[in-house]
Order: sequence, then structure tokens, then C-alpha cells
Amino acid sequence: MSKRAWGRQRPVMALCLVAAAWAGVSASASASTPAEAIAPAETGTAATSEAAIGCQRLRVALDPKVTAEIVERDWGTGADRVGANARLELVGCDGKVVDQLPLESSLAQLDTTPVRGAPRPTYLVSADLTQEAGSYNGPLTTAVEVEAGRLKVATARTAQGKTVPLRLALTGKAAWKRAQGKGGEELWSVSSQPAGDGFKTTYARFFVKGKAWVATFRTKPELWESDGEFPSDAEFTGQAGR
Repeated sequence: MSKRAWGRQRPVMALCLVAAAWAGVSASASASTPAEAIAPAETGTAATSEAAIGCQRLRVALDPKVTAEIVERDWGTGADRVGANARLELVGCDGKVVDQLPLESSLAQLDTTPVRGAPRPTYLVSADLTQEAGSYNGPLTTAVEVEAGRLKVATARTAQGKTVPLRLALTGKAAWKRAQGKGGEELWSVSSQPAGDGFKTTYARFFVKGKAWVATFRTKPELWESDGEFPSDAEFTGQAGR
């Protein structure tokens, strides 16, 4: 099954189109841009879809050269990009952009369904990093939290006390899905990498415990590829049922 086909199995991510001014946008995707540095969006192109968070709105702003048709046509194909990179914008109750997060591609999609059970309003935004060749590239999805008028990448703590970002890859050797856990939605990710003369596959589980995300990882000496079935629940939970 192709990377594009895996993407079709998840809920369709709504496109939020805004013609925006791009000067001064940082290339970093790890931190949001202060509100005072945000250029106002150009008028004339309204968002076709967005996530409502009270009176605030979350949307993906695409370069004016990039249309919904281009995103749909080129997603997952590795075609040459047009336009500047997209950005995730938080629009305040007064209609002004109060915060933004630079994305890593001109092709981007927002899943307007929040992650259920997350400690803060959390949404999944994807940037298409697909190249024409290779099995280790594809759309990269990031969980983004909205708190006190700011956007930030959600993070999870591991058993070793490390903090890791909630980023999910969809490639020829990686995939992910939203899963229902006891306390809310969980995010499950599988990925294979070369290891010596063979491969190792990591099964990552992100779930909420208390008021924070927790990450667990299980690694096995085997190969998994996205043209096969998504792994069973037990690979992520370590048991037959949740």
C-alpha cells in the first residue's frame, strides 16, 4: 500500500486556505512566533475550513500560489513544491492573528477534530515532506496544543524522563493512527529503521496520564512496511486489550 493510500485511511484533513503575507516568517517549526511579529493576512481569500476553540479559530495559512486543488493533487507525490511554506495560525476573538507556527512545507493540512482527552485543546497538523524517491520520507504530522493564546508542539515524557515531541511520520516504513484508550484518544506510531544487517521496528504509544502526555516505546528486530496491515493493538499496549 502506498504512502498516499495510508493517508487516505485516516479522517480526511480539512484544508484551511488563507492568502497571507509571508515576509519575516521563521523557518523553525519548534517554536511559535510572537504576536507582535505577525504580518496581517491579506484580504480577499477566506478560510474554507477551520477549527473553532471557543471564540478563537485555528487554521492553516497557505501561500496564495497554493490552492486546495494543488494540495489534493500533489499530496504524497513528491512533485515540485510551489510557493512558500505554510503556517498554522491562531486567530483571536477579535479576528486578528495572535500566534503562528511555521510549518515545513508549502503543502499542509489541518485535522479539525481535536484529540479527545488531551490536557489542552490539541490538533494534528501535517506538512508534506514527500520526495519522489526513497522510503523514509512522507507527510509529517505534529500534535499542536493551544494554551493561553499560544501555539506549541505537544510533548510527552518517556520512562527515562526525557521529553519528546509528538510527531508522527507516514512513509514507506512508518505509519500512525489515532486509537481509543481508556482515558481518551491515544496516538500510535510504527517505524522501521536499518539495524546492522537487518531492521528494527519501534512501536510508539502516546497517551495522557493525569494532565500530561506519556510516551512508551517497544523495539523488535523485524521489518515493517506500509504496504502491510497496521500492527495489532498488542504491539503498542503490550497486551491483548487496552
